[in-house]
Amino acid sequence: MSIIDDVKKLLNGTLDEKLEIVERRTKERLSSLVKLDNVPEQLDYISYEVTLKRFNRIGQEGMTSYTQEGLSMVFPDSDFSEYQQEIDDFIKNNDPNYSNRTSAARFF
Repeated sequence: MSIIDDVKKLLNGTLDEKLEIVERRTKERLSSLVKLDNVPEQLDYISYEVTLKRFNRIGQEGMTSYTQEGLSMVFPDSDFSEYQQEIDDFIKNNDPNYSNRTSAARFF
């Protein structure tokens, strides 16, 4: 499905069509973050929670904050930022090529 089709459905589609697009795009992004073709089962909760957040924010994409009649919401730069530690831990524990990114040097 093309990006244009997805955007049209997000604007005018049924509830199920919107939810399907948000879920698919969320899983695509999460799988790219963990460098795998599919979201691993142990990270499904992240996909679920981010899908809910994105779905509830349809029509307010790109906003950093929203205030109306005393209700104020602030959106993070990345929907995955609060899960970054879990994502990093997954990569560290499951990627044989992962480097700890820490090194030591000894000088004599």
